[in-house]
Amino acid sequence: MTFVVRPAVEADAEALSALAEAFHAEHGDPTGFLTAEAIRRDGFGDDPEFRVLVAAGPQGLLGYALFYDAYEPAYAARGVYMADLYVSPGVRGQGLGRRLIAAVAGHARRYGRQYVWWVARADNTPAHGFYRSLASVELDTKAFAVTLADFEALADEHARGPAT
Repeated sequence: MTFVVRPAVEADAEALSALAEAFHAEHGDPTGFLTAEAIRRDGFGDDPEFRVLVAAGPQGLLGYALFYDAYEPAYAARGVYMADLYVSPGVRGQGLGRRLIAAVAGHARRYGRQYVWWVARADNTPAHGFYRSLASVELDTKAFAVTLADFEALADEHARGPAT
């Protein structure tokens, strides 16, 4: 299969949004948020919130890696957190995922960063095997997040100040 890994451009926003929608649906995550508009707003401009590398072939975008800067205080190291890695089901197993992660690592190193970090769902065993093949460090951990209405309620709690 012929494909190239390259930085996403604004013209990719619609196709990227479709891939992200498929990725999030496949994993049971909320959908409808990473729209083309959100990608253009947050992924491009003078100070983007994230970067995206895409695997593109003659038939269009085949996969993507979305990442952003991170810091690990335990090692006093700058790196990147890869939030999304997705390869379309019909082209999995052909090296696109590895090439995307390698490109993320190359990008990170060019900017003085020392690691790529990501998480995988506990039940995503095919991904676990793939990630182990990269000689990555596997940590037994749980991730937590406060989102949407719960986030708003927690922020409101802070805004109200200490209880008297």
